[in-house]
Amino acid sequence: MNTEYSIGNIRIRFESRARRRWLVVLVYAVLGFYDVAWVPVQGRAWLVQHAGWFVFGLLILIVALLIVFSWLVDDRRMRRDERETYRHEHARARAYRTLGTLIAPAFTAFYLFGGPNPITPHLPLVVRPFFMQLPYVLLTAILFLYITLPQAILLWTEPDMEEQS
Repeated sequence: MNTEYSIGNIRIRFESRARRRWLVVLVYAVLGFYDVAWVPVQGRAWLVQHAGWFVFGLLILIVALLIVFSWLVDDRRMRRDERETYRHEHARARAYRTLGTLIAPAFTAFYLFGGPNPITPHLPLVVRPFFMQLPYVLLTAILFLYITLPQAILLWTEPDMEEQS
């Protein structure tokens, strides 16, 4: 696992577990904000109502965070030993087993609220757009988790590392 990310003269050190956990929280906060911001507010999505530069800036932030996120965990130039290979495979197994339990409720919500159904017409008009978008929000969240969860597990559980001088 890499412990330092550098862009030009800017260096960010990730030897401590606390910094890596803050990065994981930041990544999931940005992804969660992006996912929930598409939920309609009175029939229109919040992000669609605002400037397009905001959406573009948020997408750039997401891509930058995902690059840092994946670079810290998996450096393709370094060769892994058996212990690191086991940790990576174990993190993937834990992540995808968790995602398997989330897929069934997402598809159930997609079936119940996605199209014409007997439940949605009986909902109040205030919450109806939210429940119509709920399946898409859940599927997008599962996609974000599929992309990032193994790396998040590794960054969250790795103990503190000694600083390199």
